[in-house]
Amino acid sequence: MASSTSSRGKLAEGEVFRSSQFVVLREAGGKLVRIRRTDIPLDEEATADLLAFFDRFFPPLMRPQFVLLLDSREAPMATDRETERRVNEAGARLLSGFVRSAILVASATGKLQAARMTRERGKSSVFVDETEALAFLLPELVFD
Repeated sequence: MASSTSSRGKLAEGEVFRSSQFVVLREAGGKLVRIRRTDIPLDEEATADLLAFFDRFFPPLMRPQFVLLLDSREAPMATDRETERRVNEAGARLLSGFVRSAILVASATGKLQAARMTRERGKSSVFVDETEALAFLLPELVFD
């Protein structure tokens, strides 16, 4: 079962959602929303919980205030068409509407797979290097 941390519907900086497959954090003064995938294989219930959380706390009209980083470095690779379809559908919903969005992967192979899966949407850039992803999302901040 997923849990969220909120105070009267408002989200603080830090961890704001956790399930076995996802951890959501707000960083950079609350401007950056990071979705971190865990190494647990994806299931429909966890995805539905995450999407419900986003619908409530990051509805489309609020999303232009934030940037989003989908950190999938720990996630198992999608090895079948059904998993790939579910990841693609959830990604389309999660990544839409933000000022900028980026996907962080662990390898060049992961980068190719993520780029192929997001090609139709064309709005998310894919990175292997976290510093580069953060510089893309928050160019006004300096990263050491």
